[in-house]
Amino acid sequence: MKGADRSKLAARLAHDVGKYVARAARNMPPRGATPAMVAMLATDLYSLAGGRRASAVLAELAGPFGEGDERLATARSLLEEADRLEDRLRAAEPAAVERGRAIALEVQSLVLDFARMVASR
Repeated sequence: MKGADRSKLAARLAHDVGKYVARAARNMPPRGATPAMVAMLATDLYSLAGGRRASAVLAELAGPFGEGDERLATARSLLEEADRLEDRLRAAEPAAVERGRAIALEVQSLVLDFARMVASR
């Protein structure tokens, strides 16, 4: 993949996953999220554009970059963990909501850092 194509794809990854996965998480308190906030977090993790999971969008957009980048590997692993939390998170179990929030924020950081690295090359 050419440099310009890499940069465009990394920017799309930052936008489609990095920006949207943490919309609710950025505005949630670490504890005591309202039911509306929990629903928004669930949407961010499990129903991004087109109703797709954040893990599926990441897999699609990060695929062309391969498996070598630790940030993307960690983001994949975190979103897989979030997928396993879905039932508990949607049931508003406090520990699951807190973990889902933390995962969303960490994935955002990892994906944005990756996109900045690609853009700088």
